[in-house]
Amino acid sequence: MAYTKRENSYWLFSRELKDSTKLEGEEKRPYVITPLGTKVKRILFAGAITYKNSDDRMVKVTVADYIGSFYLTAFKTGFSSEMAEELDKFNVNDIVMVMGKVSSFKTDDGIFYFSVNPELIKSIGETERYFWGVRASYVAKRKILAITEAIKDDVATVDTLLKLGYSQDEAEDAIRAKEYYTDYDFKSYMDAISSINFDSPVMAVAHREMDIENPESFETEGNSSNQQNTGAPQTFNIEEFVLAYIKNNDSGPGCKYDDIIISCSNAGISREKVDEILNSLGSRGEIYEVSLKRYKPL
Repeated sequence: MAYTKRENSYWLFSRELKDSTKLEGEEKRPYVITPLGTKVKRILFAGAITYKNSDDRMVKVTVADYIGSFYLTAFKTGFSSEMAEELDKFNVNDIVMVMGKVSSFKTDDGIFYFSVNPELIKSIGETERYFWGVRASYVAKRKILAITEAIKDDVATVDTLLKLGYSQDEAEDAIRAKEYYTDYDFKSYMDAISSINFDSPVMAVAHREMDIENPESFETEGNSSNQQNTGAPQTFNIEEFVLAYIKNNDSGPGCKYDDIIISCSNAGISREKVDEILNSLGSRGEIYEVSLKRYKPL
């Protein structure tokens, strides 16, 4: 069976997209090359809706993350009409998770504007928003550190960064960023991310709910004892997280086991727990192993 490769959905802050000035590839739907070297068409982000306008033609929504805003647009006619109807159900102050494709517009003055055509939007709580922020921050900081190493070495290559312990994607993105954004203020961007107060009262509640130091106490289906033994509501469901990751990162031939492990590790979930969940999802028919260590959703 032939599969159409689906673009990965990248976790990034709005500022990374807003500061982008480079496009690459096909004219109608090019890749955006961000200052951190991310080569992106599809993104996944979380935040609070701060503005909404709905008329007979389209729905426009602004979603604020921790350091800026994303702009969503869905038309009420054509192939996106169902998404427009779904988007119209949300209101200002709702906290949402969004996956969508990036659209770009360049003015005659060379200024870029970006919007997101949503493919998926769902209501979430502070726990999920917190998790997205922590992981997006981790990903961005790792990339900036790799870029810093690349800039220090005039002849740095992908292999140079791989030997320093960076991943293939981090290394490739760093070399790309060095090539396209020689004058970008990476320190300013690092400062913006570092200024996010993950220790604020709201963040602290979300952190307790996630119980990062004890991932085995995360809520899973049938785990009623954990719900009884904690004082905070357990809204983070590991099985849902793993299943969503597989759905969002299936590149056609299936989602790689190693990628699932890395993503879950960043969330504080052990390999043993992931293996248990993959077996559970497989036995219930939620996923299947299309080839050795590659999983697809059903």
